[in-house]
Amino acid sequence: MGALVVSVAVSFPTESASLISALSPPTKKKAAVDPRSYVGMYKRAADACPGLPWTVVAAVGEVESQHGRDAARSRAGAVGPMQFLPSTWKAYATDGDGDGRTDVHSPADAIATAGKVLSMKGGGDRSTMATAIWNYNHSWEYVARVLDVSAQLETAKGGD
Repeated sequence: MGALVVSVAVSFPTESASLISALSPPTKKKAAVDPRSYVGMYKRAADACPGLPWTVVAAVGEVESQHGRDAARSRAGAVGPMQFLPSTWKAYATDGDGDGRTDVHSPADAIATAGKVLSMKGGGDRSTMATAIWNYNHSWEYVARVLDVSAQLETAKGGD
């Protein structure tokens, strides 16, 4: 498996948001979503699970849909910015924006749900992090990609 190589230009003090944006630059094929608006949601989702780095939640968002820019239904039937299968959404759906509803297409709800899934699968413990990510998407290649993107975010900002 080849390494993911990303050229990143980060300018402080908005380094977390800038890095998120740099990881998935806009293209004409992608929806007009500003991934910098997701940073706070990634951090809140991780805060709900002690030990879960926000960079892991953000990396899942990058790998799944480039932070909502490519949230079309997958071949497997997953939908929304964090790409949930309907059965997974039904089991774990979380109201991340406090509006009293859970909407798989709402970034706040989807990101909060991703944090919940990772937490319930062991994402708060570094020793079980890879297994938690594997339970999110059953592919070790996927796990490696998520951990690589997370490491890039950690390196760029120290995990914030």
